[in-house]
Amino acid sequence: MTDKLLIAPSEAEVLAEHLNEWAQWRQTADQLTADRDWDRFIEKSRRKAEWESGLATEIDRWESLHALQLALADNLAGTTHRGHTRQ
Repeated sequence: MTDKLLIAPSEAEVLAEHLNEWAQWRQTADQLTADRDWDRFIEKSRRKAEWESGLATEIDRWESLHALQLALADNLAGTTHRGHTRQ
């Protein structure tokens, strides 16, 4: 991304200033990932993303099980003792 970076020195200074402000904000915005050291911040952020990804997978499983539960309830609501259909 930085291989072909062509920018005037004055614009580079402004951009560097904004990126420094962004980095400082980004590194402190989330209490779970906050760290003044960039490498530790990135590592914490990666761990959080992996955890959240795992949590999203788990929630997908919960939704699938709930859909199965509802489908079974619907199926069972139409029958009575010994498999006879309700009238």
